[in-house]
Amino acid sequence: MMNNLVRTSASKAILLSRRNPAIAASAASSSIRCMASGTRGARGHGWLQKYRAGLGGRHLQGRWHYRNNEELNQVNDDVFAMNKKDANSDNNNEAYLDISVGGEEARRVVIELASAALPKTTENFRLLCQEKENGYESTSLYKIEKTVGLCLGDVISNDGTGGRCHPDVGTSGSPFAFEDEGFLVSHTGPGIVSMMSPGVHRNDSRFLITTTSAPQLDGRFVAFGRIKEGMEVVNDIATSIFTKRGRPTVDVKIVGCGVL
Repeated sequence: MMNNLVRTSASKAILLSRRNPAIAASAASSSIRCMASGTRGARGHGWLQKYRAGLGGRHLQGRWHYRNNEELNQVNDDVFAMNKKDANSDNNNEAYLDISVGGEEARRVVIELASAALPKTTENFRLLCQEKENGYESTSLYKIEKTVGLCLGDVISNDGTGGRCHPDVGTSGSPFAFEDEGFLVSHTGPGIVSMMSPGVHRNDSRFLITTTSAPQLDGRFVAFGRIKEGMEVVNDIATSIFTKRGRPTVDVKIVGCGVL
């Protein structure tokens, strides 16, 4: 008898809540914690107000948007200035690439290397520039990222899917790649030369020459050089060559390279 009364009262309460949604809402609020009340209005952290104030879009806000390029450029200059102060430097702080577009006459790009600050990374680049068979010579530019830069240096498959560091730089445990030496140089503008590693401590032969500021690469790719002469060559390639999904439709090759 008692069980029947409990069931009857429970069924009446259910029917009453269905007829009157206000009663159901008050009952739910008293028994169930509302998780959305504490976070409502906090999503985005006010990015729309910052956008209206001229602080950039949502994807530009944060550490990328508020960084001081003048300070970072000064740090870059200090890193490259270490070459003059290093008594153990062999003075091979510049390398060159002779790039030919569509079989035309090659044009030279001279790269200043941060040899004192990043000796292993720059040594790998220098050795691959001097290598005649398995180095940068006769390799092609395999991709053009219009908003980032030119991708080169695949000494294995020549299409960006593989790479190999110089044997003198690799170790027995990792003969094809070497570790990230340091993120001392920032990608503050066009002309920064940076390794293109597929992962952490997996630098090989592939590298990138930026055509614009690329703060998203800081802390990810090890920048080790900058263009000293021939930036107009890089800009001409980036702006005048038609691409299909980033792949250039004209054969762009490094026909000569070395150390100055």
